[in-house]
Amino acid sequence: MISTGKIYKALVKYFDIEKGVAFKFRPVLILAKADAADFVVLPVSTVSRKENLNKYYDVMIDPEQYPLVNLNKVSYVRTHKQIIVHIAEITGEIGDLKANYSDLYSEILSKRSDFSDEITRQALDNFYKINGDL
Repeated sequence: MISTGKIYKALVKYFDIEKGVAFKFRPVLILAKADAADFVVLPVSTVSRKENLNKYYDVMIDPEQYPLVNLNKVSYVRTHKQIIVHIAEITGEIGDLKANYSDLYSEILSKRSDFSDEITRQALDNFYKINGDL
């Protein structure tokens, strides 16, 4: 059974400059059920081009510091890159972040919430800028 707070492998879409849209298996952190067959997840990535890291929203997981997460390389939970994944695209469990590292899990949830709040603030600012104060 798929559980929130755990990291699984999932088939996710990504963009490759040479191939265009492609798919690969990558670790994802399960946040919540979106509906009967879909889950809201955050991608977990090694981020090969470090200039693409967001200093606030990308949360580092160093396997030496967090060995029970079972990641092989330093990886980042991309709290500003939330995606929806169908249950059929989720495979084996990698680790349980919520049970083993609750402080790190809490930090990730907080930053994801901050990003959501920032998006809402920007949307409202744009709305009021266009429509005036209603």
